Amino acid sequence: MISSAQNTGNLFGGVRFQESSFESPLGKDAFLDMFLTQLKNQDPTNPMESHELAAQLAQFTTVERLSEINKNVVEQLSSLTSINYSQMAQMVGKEVVGEDGGIQLFEGRTSESSYELPVAARVTVKIFNDQGTLVRTMNPGSQESGTHQVNWDGRNDAGQALSQGKYHAHIEAVDGTGNLIEVEQKVSGSVHAFRLVENQPYLVLDQENGLHLPISSVRQVSEGRN
Repeated sequence: MISSAQNTGNLFGGVRFQESSFESPLGKDAFLDMFLTQLKNQDPTNPMESHELAAQLAQFTTVERLSEINKNVVEQLSSLTSINYSQMAQMVGKEVVGEDGGIQLFEGRTSESSYELPVAARVTVKIFNDQGTLVRTMNPGSQESGTHQVNWDGRNDAGQALSQGKYHAHIEAVDGTGNLIEVEQKVSGSVHAFRLVENQPYLVLDQENGLHLPISSVRQVSEGRN
């Protein structure tokens, strides 16, 4: 019986492409050899019905055509991906804003991180390292609706300077009735480089070891600072 399988393909703009391939345990020549052998050795008193013969040939033809279509689609996707990657490389030097909670700590300085409050709320900011360990808790207290910066000095709760690397800010906001509210977190910076990591596209912000922002998280692009 002819079967189908599916392989995972490339990612761009936060979107993952699927490259399907139709595979058969038997190749075209092997299928034809087996088919002819089946005809030669069928029982003369009980030959294959014409509709059975037509069904087998139709199945083989259909899969062959689907395989060819799939090959053409994969080639087109590959071409489009190359074009898109080239366009992403042209973003170097531009200013971007993305939806992300990451913070890059480098030489005592942190990348730009902010959050948007839809209503006035009491806010707690928690900083986690890349292993998921809570290293700092900050309490800005009551804040009005609008955009607020994550003002973190790169130190833990004991006041010790932490090692450089990637951290994550988690914002907890409680409104006037005591309910948790959803908070949109953003990062911003200048695009230093475009990089593929495990075949996934990222923008590297500010410097060589800067925050990696997934392409799919980008919400705004503007010309770089003069």
